[in-house]
Amino acid sequence: MRTPFLAVTLLTLASAAHAQAGPGPGPERLRQMVVQRFLENYRVQAGLTDEQLGKVQALLRNSFDQRRAIQERERGIVQALESQMRPGIAADQDSVTALLGQLEQVEQARVDQSRAEQRELAQFLSPVQRAQFVLAYTRLQQQIEQVMRRRMEGAGA
Repeated sequence: MRTPFLAVTLLTLASAAHAQAGPGPGPERLRQMVVQRFLENYRVQAGLTDEQLGKVQALLRNSFDQRRAIQERERGIVQALESQMRPGIAADQDSVTALLGQLEQVEQARVDQSRAEQRELAQFLSPVQRAQFVLAYTRLQQQIEQVMRRRMEGAGA
């Protein structure tokens, strides 16, 4: 089972949709709209109470900020790694080793964050509701992947 990376994925979807739609709401507003639509569908599907919905929304807000920080850290590490791997220039072995270690730490931070989210969700959602959340997220992620694939195919045509 894939662990939810919903917040980062929602930002990706918002950015992709914004790029496809052209002028319109900014990325932050678009992300909010995608999150709201996801939550509305999930609330109906899982039969959430207002209290549960509020807790899921709070979790997603907090998670988004934390995941954004992880993503920014990863981006910086990857850029540093790419600068080490320039063709024709010898890479600094120690630097590359350290950067690869940092990438592992970022991945572990993602796993830890996902586990923490699941523990928090378990405090106010039933196992069935959590499973519905994971399945709804998986469907959303598949839709995002389709949008991104079409966008890439369109750019290559």
